[in-house]
Amino acid sequence: MEKYDCQMANTALIVERRFESKFQSEGTGSAVHVYDGNGDEVLTYTAGVGWHEKESKAETQVHGALKAAYYDAFRAARQEINDGAVEMQGGFDARA
Repeated sequence: MEKYDCQMANTALIVERRFESKFQSEGTGSAVHVYDGNGDEVLTYTAGVGWHEKESKAETQVHGALKAAYYDAFRAARQEINDGAVEMQGGFDARA
């Protein structure tokens, strides 16, 4: 158990240089929480799970914008197919 605590402390020191970290020892178990410059929790380490990465708010916004662009293009293409704007080629029915 002593080696585990030492590894967690070393990890916290490494990430503390670029990020903020917090060691939690109360409750049901110990954990290390790592926060980016905006204060978003981006990593967590627990003994039972190991490292668990989390999206920052900025990453969530980018993924949301990409997902919206994809679904807008998909809906437009689906509408063209349903309206019959896409012609059959070589006997293939694209509406099926």
